[in-house]
Amino acid sequence: MPGINSTGAPSTRDYTLGRGVVRLAKLTAAGLPDSDGFRDLGNAPEFSINVSSEELTHQSSREQIKFTDKRVTISQEVGVSFQLDEMNFQNLADAFSGTTETYSNPHDTIFDSIIASDVKKGAWYQIKDASGARVYALDAAGMVYTIEQDPSGTPAVLVEGTDFELDAQLGLVRILPGSAVLDGDEIGIDVTVGATSAEDLDQVNALKVAAVEGALLFVQENAADGGNKTEYLFHKVSLSSDGDLSLIGDEFQVANFSGIAEANNGVADTSKVLTVRSY
Repeated sequence: MPGINSTGAPSTRDYTLGRGVVRLAKLTAAGLPDSDGFRDLGNAPEFSINVSSEELTHQSSREQIKFTDKRVTISQEVGVSFQLDEMNFQNLADAFSGTTETYSNPHDTIFDSIIASDVKKGAWYQIKDASGARVYALDAAGMVYTIEQDPSGTPAVLVEGTDFELDAQLGLVRILPGSAVLDGDEIGIDVTVGATSAEDLDQVNALKVAAVEGALLFVQENAADGGNKTEYLFHKVSLSSDGDLSLIGDEFQVANFSGIAEANNGVADTSKVLTVRSY
């Protein structure tokens, strides 16, 4: 699609086999992309636009058979849908209508952290500090875990592999079926930090925003025309996650998004909804 066809004849250059890049920018109060610019959303296996109209028709009743004598378009709407298969935490947050932040992994030595007052053998428990924050080792060097039975009464140090199984990477401990621990016992944990501190974690907080809003820039590359490019700039879109997000499967994970292009009177373009330009 090299632009306007002024030859008056059909052209194979007007066939389109689409590929392209999707970028999204947050908007300022004035309706323009903010200083963070456009974020590349990664690989998009699919990208589609849908234009819908609502029409009102009028029929004449002056003769035996009524016929339509007027049709009026009363509304128009541009919809957009696409898939993303690069599941970084920004895209994951958008899929969950959420926000991102850094989880501050506890970095200090932890004493007398109580797992539970009603421990069941065979179950996994989260390792937390006294404030309830999860403790992840994340390959930090030299962290030492001391796990005790009945820490508030007569403490007895438990043995890893005999009494408990430890997944320090993810901050989990399981009381083994053959452990000396009795169902209903209280378990305490001390965690001593080592030579290196555990890293903080990326975190998504789901369902914190009603919709993902911004300017959406799709640059299509036509594989049927030597890579000729066409730019679709949606001046303001309201996006939401649409469909399943498969966490187990035999295909690459994809997140589905759909939304509506809204009018943005803050832009200088002739169309306040969508501008298409061919390079």
